Amino acid sequence: MIRFQPSWILESLPPDAAKSLFMPLVPRPSSLMWFKRLGIRMYVNDPLESRAMLLRTLLAEGERFTEQNRRRFNRVIRKSLDLQMNPFRNWENKPFSASQLDYLFYWREAAFEISEPVQRDIFWSAVSGVMAHWMAMTAAGTTPAFPPDELLACMLRRREEQLFESAEKVYALHLPIEELGEEVEAELFVVPLQFQGRKPFETDHDVMYHAWFRGDPDLHAALGEIEAARRGWVFDWKNGCNTDAMIAKSGKAAYAVFIWSGADLPPRWHEENVAAVLRNAFSTRFPASVLRVKAADAGRDDYDFLLTMARPGYALPADLRQSPGNELG
Repeated sequence: MIRFQPSWILESLPPDAAKSLFMPLVPRPSSLMWFKRLGIRMYVNDPLESRAMLLRTLLAEGERFTEQNRRRFNRVIRKSLDLQMNPFRNWENKPFSASQLDYLFYWREAAFEISEPVQRDIFWSAVSGVMAHWMAMTAAGTTPAFPPDELLACMLRRREEQLFESAEKVYALHLPIEELGEEVEAELFVVPLQFQGRKPFETDHDVMYHAWFRGDPDLHAALGEIEAARRGWVFDWKNGCNTDAMIAKSGKAAYAVFIWSGADLPPRWHEENVAAVLRNAFSTRFPASVLRVKAADAGRDDYDFLLTMARPGYALPADLRQSPGNELG
């Protein structure tokens, strides 16, 4: 799981160097709130509609869920539904209870009755929060403290508490990566780098939510869609990643940043097998670079990495280049 840290990215750049940024593929939408608070103009994209919807809801759409829709669609299920008609019935105890599956089935069907697209997005995003909470409780062996309708109401309130006006517009996009423009006028090009096969998908909220969103309980099919949408932008240990496509999408950016997390391997391995590949590929367009490393858990070789690269004429801060405690290479 990538530990995406916006403040660390900006600290690696000269002051006020990034007033706008472009991310063809995003981490969790909530991790971008810091950029929004700072008034940085964002062009952010996810090729998966299930995640692009969360981007829109949290970052770009300032609308609140109406009280009328709250009363109409957040109801208590008094009688258990027929589990056989529920497409997600195979998820019982893996990880949801029969009662929770009733609500997941009802909420998905109810959402299609919401005529306003933004209101539907808000409702769906709240269900995502409920699913994440339930999965965390199951993993911890704990029973949820609130009934489903109250938990959904809580997620809707939490989303409202996160709403605020931004000094700059956020463009939340849903496009296949290859269809994104190659002349985006953002100062900062950011790629959160993920690695192929790092986490078992059976316990991954993103995969399970995508399966629920598309109405098909097959987690293998959901994972296949996710991998197809991100193909070339996830680092494969044997084949690396599609650096040509990444360079093309960097547009007119002055700086390019790769950020990733890695466990079970020492920092030098990441420098030689990941950072070196990226540095070599981007060297013509971004010749200056610094690799910074942070220890998340040195006891098990768990580190975070930040590779910052600059175009000719755009300097990286001298103190970062010269500080052996913060950089490699």
